[in-house]
Amino acid sequence: MAIKNRISRFHDEKGNRVDLTGALYAPLAFASAVGRVAFGYRPPRPMLSYRATRVIDDLLKNDWRCVEFGSGLSTGWFARRCDFLLSVEDNSDWHALVQARIRSAGINHVQYELRERGDYADLSAFADASFDFVLIDGWDRHGCVLSAVSKVRAGGWIYLDNSDKDMTIPNGDLRRAEAALLAAVEDRGGTVRYFVDFSPTNFFVEQGLLVQL
Repeated sequence: MAIKNRISRFHDEKGNRVDLTGALYAPLAFASAVGRVAFGYRPPRPMLSYRATRVIDDLLKNDWRCVEFGSGLSTGWFARRCDFLLSVEDNSDWHALVQARIRSAGINHVQYELRERGDYADLSAFADASFDFVLIDGWDRHGCVLSAVSKVRAGGWIYLDNSDKDMTIPNGDLRRAEAALLAAVEDRGGTVRYFVDFSPTNFFVEQGLLVQL
């Protein structure tokens, strides 16, 4: 199923092939995929492109305010690197599991919210330009992009995971999310960087989009 919409495991769903440097992560991705399937093990890091994670790690500052749409192992990882984290989740069972992990780690600067899907992307409670970084990796990614753009300060960042999805659905959520994010970059004179990469626990290549607004 993982390669159904790909030329191969070394191509994303847009047909982009991972470069040589990215291919060097293939053994690590394979080992982590085996660990997940055989032992249920997931490394304590975001399930994002290896190279994107390294870049984001270098960007984040301990006084930053961040948002993640879609919680998980990324939640503690981001919390350890910023001053405030809003984390949004729509699955109640997963929310309970991640909440327990946050509490056991003694993390107290995460505003962790379980939301209905109709309210999932809502950031109206926060002032414009009040966030430095937003990760979009959950439900309603198009709605999350639309909500996040005005809430990110000038020079702030948004990462859209899985920007290669919905290629067979022209009006799919990811296609609309990517288009909206690129339009915001053009409007605000920002920058764009794509990552065609392996990620932890997945032995196939996906694409992510990092923009600065």
